[in-house]
Amino acid sequence: MSKETSLELVQLELLLSLADVVAQGFETALLAALSEVDGQVLFNRRLDGDPQFQRVAAVMVGPDADVALVFLDRAGTTILMESADESGRTIAREAEKARNRAITDAV
Repeated sequence: MSKETSLELVQLELLLSLADVVAQGFETALLAALSEVDGQVLFNRRLDGDPQFQRVAAVMVGPDADVALVFLDRAGTTILMESADESGRTIAREAEKARNRAITDAV
């Protein structure tokens, strides 16, 4: 049974869908949305050689430190977000490890 999606992840996805990523740029749009939900970037990487996406950021939001992957499409016009818990991508496991390090470092 999968975990329910947190309100903060839903809010983040909505904010990102409303962002003008072409005008703002990926990082600026991401940081602006995260500031609204009190979230943080765990990492932000280029995806050289990926046929669908050019960038991915792992973010952490909410009181349960939920982790999401935020992708920028190859054209640089569309942002896609998915919960790391529900993702089968290898990078989702890296994002969860980054969350664990961030939580440990904060203590």
